[in-house]
Amino acid sequence: MGNLARFQTKHRALLTKMFSHTRQHTELHKTILRGEEQPAVQRCEDCCSLYHCPFCGPEMFKPTIKSKCLKHLQGHRRRAIRHKEFFIFKCHLKCRTAPHFHCISCTSTFMRKDGFLKHLAMCENKKPKITVVELKSEENSPAPDLHLTASEEMPVSEGHKSLISEDPQKIRPRKANIEQRLCPKMAVSEETSSPGPTDSEQRSTGEGRIMQMRTDEPSKSPVDEGGPSVVNLSVVDHNVTETAASNSAANPHPIEADVAIQTLVNEMFTEHTPVESTIPQRSRSDAQDLCPFCGLMLHRKNLQVHLRRKHPDQVSNQEKPAPAQVKNPKQQRLPLRQQQKIAMESVIRDVFRHCIRFPVPISASVVADELVDTASDKRCITVLARWSQCDLERGVKLRFSQRWTLLCKHDTIELVLPSGTSSHIEKELLSCQSPSGTLQAVIREEAGHQYLEVWGQNGLEKSLDLIALNKHGKVYEDAQFACLAWSPCEKKLLYVAEKKRVEPSAQSSIVSASEDGGLVLLEEQDKNVYVEDWGEGLVGKSCPVLCVADLNKAAVIVYAGVPPNISPGQALWGPNGRGIIFVGQWNEPFRLGLKFCSNRRSALFYLDMKGNCECLSPEGVSVSSPRMSPDSCWIVYLQGQVFGPHHQCLSMMLYDIKNRSTSVLVDVVRRAEKGQFAGIYESLPSQCWSADSERIFFSSACENNKAVFSVDRTTGRLTQVCGLDVLRLDDFGSVQLLTIQKDLMVMSCSSPNQPPCLRVGFLSTVDQAEDMQLCNLGGADVYEEFCWQPMLITPTSQEENHQFSGLNFGAILLKPYSPPERRKTPLVVNIHGGPHAHFAADWNATAAALTKLGFAVLMVNYRGSTGFGQDSIESLLGNVGGQDVKDVQRAVLCALQNETTLDPDRVAVMGGSHGGFLACHLVGQYPDFYRACAARNPVINAATLLGTSDIIDWRYSSVGLQYAFDRLPTSQSLASMLEKSPIIHAAQIRAPVLLMLGGRDRRVSPHQGLELYRALKSRNTPVRLLWYSDEGHSLSKVNTQSDCFLNIVLWFKEHLN
Repeated sequence: MGNLARFQTKHRALLTKMFSHTRQHTELHKTILRGEEQPAVQRCEDCCSLYHCPFCGPEMFKPTIKSKCLKHLQGHRRRAIRHKEFFIFKCHLKCRTAPHFHCISCTSTFMRKDGFLKHLAMCENKKPKITVVELKSEENSPAPDLHLTASEEMPVSEGHKSLISEDPQKIRPRKANIEQRLCPKMAVSEETSSPGPTDSEQRSTGEGRIMQMRTDEPSKSPVDEGGPSVVNLSVVDHNVTETAASNSAANPHPIEADVAIQTLVNEMFTEHTPVESTIPQRSRSDAQDLCPFCGLMLHRKNLQVHLRRKHPDQVSNQEKPAPAQVKNPKQQRLPLRQQQKIAMESVIRDVFRHCIRFPVPISASVVADELVDTASDKRCITVLARWSQCDLERGVKLRFSQRWTLLCKHDTIELVLPSGTSSHIEKELLSCQSPSGTLQAVIREEAGHQYLEVWGQNGLEKSLDLIALNKHGKVYEDAQFACLAWSPCEKKLLYVAEKKRVEPSAQSSIVSASEDGGLVLLEEQDKNVYVEDWGEGLVGKSCPVLCVADLNKAAVIVYAGVPPNISPGQALWGPNGRGIIFVGQWNEPFRLGLKFCSNRRSALFYLDMKGNCECLSPEGVSVSSPRMSPDSCWIVYLQGQVFGPHHQCLSMMLYDIKNRSTSVLVDVVRRAEKGQFAGIYESLPSQCWSADSERIFFSSACENNKAVFSVDRTTGRLTQVCGLDVLRLDDFGSVQLLTIQKDLMVMSCSSPNQPPCLRVGFLSTVDQAEDMQLCNLGGADVYEEFCWQPMLITPTSQEENHQFSGLNFGAILLKPYSPPERRKTPLVVNIHGGPHAHFAADWNATAAALTKLGFAVLMVNYRGSTGFGQDSIESLLGNVGGQDVKDVQRAVLCALQNETTLDPDRVAVMGGSHGGFLACHLVGQYPDFYRACAARNPVINAATLLGTSDIIDWRYSSVGLQYAFDRLPTSQSLASMLEKSPIIHAAQIRAPVLLMLGGRDRRVSPHQGLELYRALKSRNTPVRLLWYSDEGHSLSKVNTQSDCFLNIVLWFKEHLN
């Protein structure tokens, strides 16, 4: 009785402390919210007057606008873990040096999401319920109230036996009995010698009250004969096997409940004051692995060192342990390196899937405009948008459409109704809405046939099998030739297709051509004659013809009258539908590659219904994108020079149909002031005129951004409509105009950390452009957690081009948010191809995925890129392999100097086409600077590429030589091409090189990459080559993109770490 009284009075505080300490571990961290509870967002009053994210450090994210912080928190919630009624957000605070998750039930933190989910399940399963029953003495005297609710949980492990202190000899048997009942698993090894209490020992001789703590229903506990009442704290853990229980006695990391129970047991038999002990931190099970050869449990950080020191032969031979050596099924694991690689591949694929899944708008149109209320001028407008989306599971690009209904009053959008479910577009090549908006024409390909379908309000109204009609070959769907246009009377449809080729038969060897000129009849001896096409991306397209489908007669007419040396495309109906206006490409003396090339000789033609063809534009120029005004009085088109840079700054020409005269509306911009209009570099939207036929709207690159501009037809005044400086679109780095119809503009807006979304608004006058109201239609409302910044760089005096002095170039830097305590971030330099192309500050799935995986990405717009004026483009002619290489290196040095968080010892470079050309130059000219390289279809030897490329004119222009169709290579020209090629630096390359080649590349032969591959292999330089046999120059298939990205990231992680 005395011992029991002492226990009740002396250890009440101990039990209270023990369970209150357990409750402390169940207090929720600030990153764990219950249900739909929202975190408080208030302006900071401590360090600044900005807003802070409650889940991020104050130095990571501090916007000036509350809406940005709320949008940022929406991103946190989308990535949070939903566990029962809790939302567990990722913590970016200074609890740890890396972002992590906090456990609900204990103090554990995890960086990996998969490991954290496993821990949540294990943590709950291993926590037994603890029940406290009343405690009575033998004399039925009232005992002090030791209150503990039955719902509280306390994890108890089996490794606390070693903490029991030595006791006097006289109380050791009784203490052992208590210990055995406290944790019966500790006595597993002693069960044979101590079989347990007998029936007589289990009967109690007194009527004292007994305190029991266990998981099942309370029952009477055994009491020693003649002694005080025994405290039975039996805890049953059903998740631990008998073998694990026997081995758990050596656990050096007891938890709080274990220490409290041992202290309780020790003090029940001693009168010493309890000494407060320090509880060792328990190691996380997910951070340990078994050695596959000796079964030793080691931390993952030490396992690799252990394998090298103790099992070098087995590791080298990749031997697996024999089945007899495996003591536990958990030991049958893959080697650690293979486990890590599999886990890393899974993470990389998930990140790339996340970034590439966002849909990208490809077109938009206003399909209906109905007047609802005449008095108040209320209208109901329907907007149709088409999107493209990548599906990694099937390895295809899907297309779907969405419709929105806008309720408008005058030129103000009052309400945007929800779009509803998207509609999948299957096997659709081209589509076009009729002028009245009541009909839609679709050309669809299915089972080897191409169908022309007309859809109306009552479903399918007309369908023509174009292959069965046998008037022409395949319909063109590319951007260089294709078109689908309704006639003003909505009874005819205009499109472009391949001219029909008829193979010779055994009976006839000479056949006259048909009257419509739609057939190319071959003689018997001509069946193996080589047929030219238009190069990369246009394989099999050689002789396009203009076709008109008469819907009333269900017939197709192939129009004659186009000169044989002209290939028609980009056609549209003339005024009143009495003729056809088209762009004609010269195909003599032979065809050059047309895709990505705006310097091919072409002209604007008019073909009447009688077959008379007339040229409307000047001779010896390049023409594209003809667009007719709504009043059918004006045509605007883009014009450039022939040969020279394959992509260039274009001028906008205005053709007066009534007076048959041409004038320059927007001239070529040689160089622009900072932030000002820098020229036109891309095709015009299909609908680009204002409703009054007075203004033309278009998008164009401007330094590192893309903006929307308008030009007045009468005065030629140029105005920036949408961009970084107007309309408060500072959240977006790129604005692309999709269409403008009836003064309603539909634009695609994005930035490097925001996927595309649609904005729509009316534009009434040019002077009120800043006041235009923009509404959000749809798209991904996502804000990725990394930052970006544009850079404008000036070359040094040693790097200056004296013929074009004073030119600047740009770059865009993407970097992940990271606390200052983290190690420095590796840098990936991404270089665009072209070279006359452009990195805009828009959504780039590859760059975004690299940033989310922990890399900083520098996208460089070197001199020669579009968006900086014609002088910048022409400055690169004759200076490839020198000026552009120095520009990229200068941009990297500026980024490393300005951003101290970047690691100068871990820099990699990647690029495709001319970007791969520069990447190989950089690792050859700066062999000690770059640690890894990845190149897609790179130009390695310009001299050997001369005879295999579809754009041989660029091979001469790139080294500063004039091209002509009849020019032959000389030793001087070939030597100049070789001197500017990366192959001459192959002997200096020390960085590992990853090559990705398309087997059907017509622009840069895959044998270019093979040249470098062989050169590096012969010098024992690390090199790896990926060959995609059915791919072209762009490596654009979804599966190919995914595989390339996976290999690039693994290559960089292997050689940068």
